[in-house]
Amino acid sequence: MIGRWLLAFGRIVRHLIFPPRCRVCGVLLAWPGCPDPMTPGRGLVDHFHGALSPVMCALCRDGVQEPSGQRCRACGIPLPGVVLDACLCGACMDPGRPLDRITALFLHEGGPAMAVRALKYRDKRALAPPIGRLLFARAVMTHLDVDEKRWDIDLVVPVPLHTKRLRHRGFNQVSLLLSPFEAEAGLQVDHRLLRRKRATSSQAGLTRKGRLKNVVGAFELGRGKAVRGKRILLVDDVLTTGSTLGACAALLKRRGARSVSALVFSRRDMPV
Repeated sequence: MIGRWLLAFGRIVRHLIFPPRCRVCGVLLAWPGCPDPMTPGRGLVDHFHGALSPVMCALCRDGVQEPSGQRCRACGIPLPGVVLDACLCGACMDPGRPLDRITALFLHEGGPAMAVRALKYRDKRALAPPIGRLLFARAVMTHLDVDEKRWDIDLVVPVPLHTKRLRHRGFNQVSLLLSPFEAEAGLQVDHRLLRRKRATSSQAGLTRKGRLKNVVGAFELGRGKAVRGKRILLVDDVLTTGSTLGACAALLKRRGARSVSALVFSRRDMPV
């Protein structure tokens, strides 16, 4: 009981000395609440606001959208015309496709885009825990059989940065998002399973063809790593064409992975 009072008192003192500010624009925030627990019956957009409200102001959180409309049930790209039943796009009809499934929480615009950019390019690491909790909650919805308490994945892997970019940035933002996954006893997280064996240009600004060419042969397994028979979940912050995730998945499949799925925080809908 005394410990709780001391903890509450410490929060009050910290709030008075270091009033919380939006990690994106710097405006003063109201008293921080508890992290959003992803309660049933609320939409994903509501959960974004609940989870990010302690670190982002309402204005910076504006413009949140989930991927909507008729989409490929494997990769999630918009499908043209009207489709009565959930189906696959042309590329995903290939049974040899490297990625079995891609799940994206939000469109890469508004609040989600601002959060990712602030974390990635401005070192606002306080944004990582709430983003990670949202990703983990979605992984539970997508990959966990709640009744059986059994995951359909064995291994969670972040998309890696090249060592040169890692030294420059100081951290891999995707690795920071995986703390909630590491706390789950039924999952294994391997931050070193994949390596970028050559530095690639930034994918931003490249065409679809350029992005695909940019990552050809860019990845390899870490020394002594094996994936044969494993069901792997790749995690990344942003998806545009899927070229980076596809290159990682293709390597894992060649090395014997049983299945490779992907989970991303936000996606751009890039024209084909």
